[in-house]
Amino acid sequence: MTDVGDYLSALATVNRLGFGFLLAYGTTWLAAAALWWRLGPKVGAYAALFQGMVALPLGLGLTALFAAGERPGDPTMNALSIYLAMGQLLLLPLAIVLIVRQQLLLATAFQAVVIAVHFVPYSWLYGTPLFAVLAPVIAIAVTVVVAQQDRWAGETRPGRTPGALVCLSVGVSLALGGVIALLL
Repeated sequence: MTDVGDYLSALATVNRLGFGFLLAYGTTWLAAAALWWRLGPKVGAYAALFQGMVALPLGLGLTALFAAGERPGDPTMNALSIYLAMGQLLLLPLAIVLIVRQQLLLATAFQAVVIAVHFVPYSWLYGTPLFAVLAPVIAIAVTVVVAQQDRWAGETRPGRTPGALVCLSVGVSLALGGVIALLL
């Protein structure tokens, strides 16, 4: 068994602090925002729901392409990473019910907050406060958008589409986080 500190340090170095996943998910959330603005809330909500199907392989590819060496091997820590990732899947049943009931903003906001919560342990895993900063930024941005949705009701300006703004805030946060992770 390896020392946990050594493993975490090696993992952070090899994965470049998770930049590949941050950039991949940031890009797909930005695509969901664009689809929400261009094609409407229903398409945007479905795009937000399914963006992970594109982001996961893209994140794995970016991580492999830019890896700074071999991923350290530790079965226990690898299992932890898998459990952290699998936890997000528990949001799907409720998100699907909300979309079917046409509560599109709520479904998308819920997904965004789950991603924020999912990030917190990665600050420990990669030994950086980056994820502990991204999480509340996303949570606060989503809260502000949802709180303001009634003020924007009936407006026709695309920039005031609450669901698109949720996707945009998540996408910008993650993409910017990816760039910061790569530069650190």
